[in-house]
Amino acid sequence: MRSNIISFRFTDAELEALQAFQLSEDKSPSQTAARLLRGMLVGIVEPSTVSSTPVDIKSLVKQEVEASLTEVRSQLEELRGKLKAR
Repeated sequence: MRSNIISFRFTDAELEALQAFQLSEDKSPSQTAARLLRGMLVGIVEPSTVSSTPVDIKSLVKQEVEASLTEVRSQLEELRGKLKAR
């Protein structure tokens, strides 16, 4: 089967979102994007032409929870600083 190169640009925010889905076997953001797109194409394209890598849901959930906790901690620190200023 022949392969083709596809290239496009991401904003910093889009790249950061893509990197949140990066698995240890993904050596680059391009590999992450390819894996995710292949997964999305399953069911749209004949299954024999698409390979997909299982996503580690626990890892993704852990990353999202950690990011949320970091944001909440930051907001708490900001509120503590405002309270001390009073």
